[in-house]
Amino acid sequence: MKMANLKDLKEADAAARAVISLTKLIIGEELSQKIAEVSPPDLRLGWESIRAAQMDDYQRDERLFETGEVDEERGVSNTS
Repeated sequence: MKMANLKDLKEADAAARAVISLTKLIIGEELSQKIAEVSPPDLRLGWESIRAAQMDDYQRDERLFETGEVDEERGVSNTS
């Protein structure tokens, strides 16, 4: 949380969930399931509780990262 300069655990949780969600999209269902199977029970529950991002989410986030704004037609407002 401190290394990422996040203000509290709520922000840290949201950031961790976003990273895991995108990771699951990239690695696919099969590898995601294997990770869950070898994880300790508490981590497995957390991993399995987070859905994989959808490609639309991934593309939106990539655009946000690259340009700082997202297409308004898709219902996501400009960040500036």
